[in-house]
This record gives sequence, C-alpha cells and structure tokens, in this order.
Amino acid sequence: MTEQVNFRTGDILMIGLYFLGMVLLGIWTTRKIKKTEDFFVGGRSMPGWAIGFSLLGTAISSVTFLAYPGSAYQGNWSRLMQGLMLPLAALIGIYFFIIFYRRSLFLSAYEYFQHRFGSWTRNYTSIVFLIGQIFRIGSVLFLVTQAMEVPTGWSLIFRIILVGIILTFYTVLGGLEAVVWTDVAQTFILIGGGLLTIFIVFIKVDGGIFEVFNLAAAAHKFDLTTSWDFDLTRDTFWIFAFSGIMNNIQELSTDQVKIQRYAAPGTDQGARRATWMVGLGCIPIWVLFMLVGTCLWVFYQLNPALLPTNIKADQVFPHFIVTQLPVGMSGFVIAALLAAAMSTISSGLNASASVISIDWYQRYFVTNKSDAYYLKFARIITVILGMFMMVAAWALSLLETEAFLDLGFFIGAVFAGGLGGLFLLGFFFKHANNRGALVGVIVGVIVILWLTLSHMKALPRSISSSIHPFMISVFGNLTVLTVGAIASLFWPAPTAAQIDRVTWWTRPQK
Repeated sequence: MTEQVNFRTGDILMIGLYFLGMVLLGIWTTRKIKKTEDFFVGGRSMPGWAIGFSLLGTAISSVTFLAYPGSAYQGNWSRLMQGLMLPLAALIGIYFFIIFYRRSLFLSAYEYFQHRFGSWTRNYTSIVFLIGQIFRIGSVLFLVTQAMEVPTGWSLIFRIILVGIILTFYTVLGGLEAVVWTDVAQTFILIGGGLLTIFIVFIKVDGGIFEVFNLAAAAHKFDLTTSWDFDLTRDTFWIFAFSGIMNNIQELSTDQVKIQRYAAPGTDQGARRATWMVGLGCIPIWVLFMLVGTCLWVFYQLNPALLPTNIKADQVFPHFIVTQLPVGMSGFVIAALLAAAMSTISSGLNASASVISIDWYQRYFVTNKSDAYYLKFARIITVILGMFMMVAAWALSLLETEAFLDLGFFIGAVFAGGLGGLFLLGFFFKHANNRGALVGVIVGVIVILWLTLSHMKALPRSISSSIHPFMISVFGNLTVLTVGAIASLFWPAPTAAQIDRVTWWTRPQK
C-alpha cells in the first residue's frame, strides 16, 4: 500500500501553469490547420530540429520516467541494453527508410504495403498497428495515473478520465504541429525533472555523489547484463541485444509515429538530422532515468523508514517526488512526468487517427468528400481513440506486476505482429510476391501465438516453448521474412511495373 501525501499549493500552481501552457500552445497551432495534410504531417514544412525533439520526447515517454527508474530500483541496468541498440537501428533507418518514404510520398507504411503486396497487407498491418498503439498509449496513461495515486488519493477511474480528456483535447486542437511543439517543450521539462531528482538525492545522502556511486557499485546496480551466455531462455546480453535491434528497426520502418515525422521536415537533411537526434539523444536520457532509480535505491537503503511497506517499484519515484522534494520543485517534476505522458500519447493519438482516416475511412466508407470533411472526421476519431486509450489503461490496471517495464516490453513484442519482417521482405526482396507474403504472415502469427501462449502458461508443457518473452517479436519477424522469401519462390515474381518505386532496388531517385 502507498500512503497519501497531499499536494501543496506551490505544487498545484506549477502543474496548473504547465497544463495551461500546453493547452494554449494547442490553441495557437489550431489557426494553421486548414487541411488534413496540415493535421497529419504539419504541412511538410516543420524544422528538422523540432521534429528531432518531438521524436525524442515520444521515445522517452512516462515509461522512461517511471518504468526505467522502477526497473533500476528493483534490479540493475540490464533493461537499458535494448535502448543501446537504437543508434545502430537509426543508422539503418537513415540510410534505407527515411529518404524512401519522403520521395515515395506515402503518408503511412500501410499505404506502402498496399502498393507492394495488395490491399490485404494494408488492412492487416494497419489493424496490428492500431491495436498495439492503443495498448501502448494506454500503458503510458496507466503509468502516469498510477503515479498520481500518492499525491492525490483520487480513484483510479477518475485519474484515468481526467488525464485522458486533457491529453485528447489538445491533440484534437492542433494536429501534428501541436504535438511536435508541445513535445519540444515537454522534452526539456522531462530532462529537468530527472536532473533535479538526482541533485536532491546527492544533497540528502551523507557523502553525496561519491557515496551514492560507491554503494550502488558495490551492490552491482550499474551492471548492464546478468549474463553473457548465449541462452535465449533467460535474461542475457543476447536477449536484450537481439530484441533491441529488431524492435527498433521495426519502429523506424513501420511505426506511423516515425513515418509522419519523416514527412514533416522541409528538407531531406532535416529528416536525417531529426532521426539522429533521437538515435543518439535517447541514450543519455535513458541512462539519466536509470540513474534516478539507482539513486533512489541508495537513498531508501539508507533511510528505509521513509518508504511505505509493500510499495511497488514503479511507485517509489512518485513517492520520493511528493515527500522529499521542496514545494514547487515536486510540482515541476510531476509536470515533467505529465510531459512525458503527453508527448507519447498525443503522438500516438495523431498517428492512429491518420491510419483510420487514410487507410480505412477514405478507402472503404466515405470517398470523394472535401478535405475539410476529412479533417473534421480526423478530429472526431481522435476523441474516440482517446476513449479506447482510457479503457486500455483501466484494463492494464487489473494486471498484477511489480515493475511495468518488463510487461511493456512483452506487450510490444506480442503486438508487433511481424510488421518489421513483412516490410523487410517487400523492401529488400524483389521476388517477394503477394502469396508468399501471405504464407509468411500466417506462419509468423502462428509462431507469435505459440510463444505468447507458452509464456502465459496456457499450453501443455509438452508443446510449450521456454524462449524468453522479449524474443517473441524477433522470432515473429524473422519467421515472416524467412518463410515469406522462401514461399515466394513457388509463385511468379512480380513484374518490373509492379515493384517500381516500392523496393530498395527500384526506389524513387528524386
């Protein structure tokens, strides 16, 4: 149980000023929204540095702000290893994916899939993305509302609805431009919150920074891996490395949040710069919040009476914020937590709305309407998605877990759906065809279901797999890629006209 510690007036004022600033920024960007392209890709004229900060803010989210400190507090820094694979994936993305999407002018990866393999792939991949995205932003909303339990004492349902409405409101107002500019502000606030927390711990611990690092090092709290053995059934370096590379490549090639931002900068150089900003900038921020968790472990090892009994690892940081930080400062750090959530959720809502509007509504239900009509629909669907997000947050609250980071990685692996493997199949293999891709996806989904049910202990032991759950997306994607490439050999290869401008080898040159 966590004990309630009420907000102080200065903290409430700080949080109120933050919310007011974000809402005013959303209203300010509304004036420029004239058509759906403005709403979804910022009119393709936004500066690359702003897009970079937006990608950075989206990547770090409240999972970084709460789950990374919770993981470091409970164990060591091994979960950071997945993130350390991001620069390698960013290098691949910059060389292969960014310019391809910008020159092809596809507004979504799912539009690309239709041109490469037909309508069924567009439908399948967009549905997988939407389900995964709802659970992702739902998990972020759940984390931030969980953190608000300590200082407010409000009921879970009330916290989910209140924060969910605020986040949905300003996303509806300003579209992608509102999302990007609020992401820029929120990134700085989030970093400031982490640095402030570490500084306060150094002040409160006798011996300061040297004592904190000495105690943490002696307890192996900085270890990046528990084992170097090549074992795919337990926590090892290879588990985190393989899953990190695959997950990051899949996001950079198929995640609508990323693809929207590839199109938003005015120049190719701006798009490359934005991707490098997130590829290199995320690591020091993830390290920062792992350090927050380690510092909190040291502080409460020295002051165990200050920590409630049976508190979850993910709630230690919020408890420290409202009990140990001076008035006003705790409000600033809580605002940073809200900033982390708002950055990810607003991006997810806008990207999901673009998929529903472009990949489904305009194709199957209402065609040949004015752009103003589709803009209005995009805003309505954003509100509906906000409601689904709140339901997902409530559903996740029913799951029992000590530290959320592992659960988040597992959910992401399950809902990957082999999208990365399907994209790589179509992008790099010219002979890949519709039927081969379908066979690859079917076998890949079967593998994902088998590994998922095995992890959930829903299958007899005789047919269960002991593969680590983080490897579900790796095996799912590799299965789609390998089986799809082999199966395609049994049917005629696509003609030159069919693969024009949709593979790396036939990509647009201008």
